[in-house]
Amino acid sequence: MILREKLIINGRDFVKTYSSKGFMIEREGVQYGEAIDPAEFNREYTETGIPIEGAEE
Repeated sequence: MILREKLIINGRDFVKTYSSKGFMIEREGVQYGEAIDPAEFNREYTETGIPIEGAEE
């Protein structure tokens, strides 16, 4: 499942996106272990079936 957390860094809102199962996430064909984006970008990610190397389930 994709999880999203609100973060505040230096007074700015960000969103951290990651997989609860330790899988890579993907957006526009690029895979990430996790992503931190400015909140105003409203970026959407999908969960892949590819495990993050070294992640515990």
